[in-house]
Amino acid sequence: MSILPSNHGLMHKKPVKMLEKSKGFTLIELMIVIAIIGILAVVAANSYRDFVVRAQMTELANQFGNFKRAFDIWNEVNGYYPDDTTKGKFPPNANGLSINLNEWQSTTLAGGSWNWEGPDNHSYAGIAISDASSTEDDMRQLDAILDNGDLSSGNFRRIGSDYTLIID
Repeated sequence: MSILPSNHGLMHKKPVKMLEKSKGFTLIELMIVIAIIGILAVVAANSYRDFVVRAQMTELANQFGNFKRAFDIWNEVNGYYPDDTTKGKFPPNANGLSINLNEWQSTTLAGGSWNWEGPDNHSYAGIAISDASSTEDDMRQLDAILDNGDLSSGNFRRIGSDYTLIID
């Protein structure tokens, strides 16, 4: 038996190892992933906005088409187009015109109000949107659906501050 105190295993302790490499992600890797996700989100948001605008302009073109057919039929039956009116108002002498009054008096998908531009005050008969809040690019997109994509010529054009579909 030894009188010397025991080392209690201190001599047999394993040496301290350097920290092992972590199995997680580094801050740089996480920042790169977040940046990529951000870029994809911006692209997706822009694509979604373009899709929504395209759908709205297509629906607006359908409304123009429906209104045009109704005014053309009314002209065929009566031999003339109704008198001019102010924005949001239904033509006063257009009894029998098959247009949904609520749709005519509601705000358009481009913002603003529907306006009948009768040949008694204009050199044409046309359906206009007055006070539109849509961008010029959005309205060019509508023009491309209805006409030639050029707001300065064709049957759909900008006249003053209105966007007008000339029907006759």
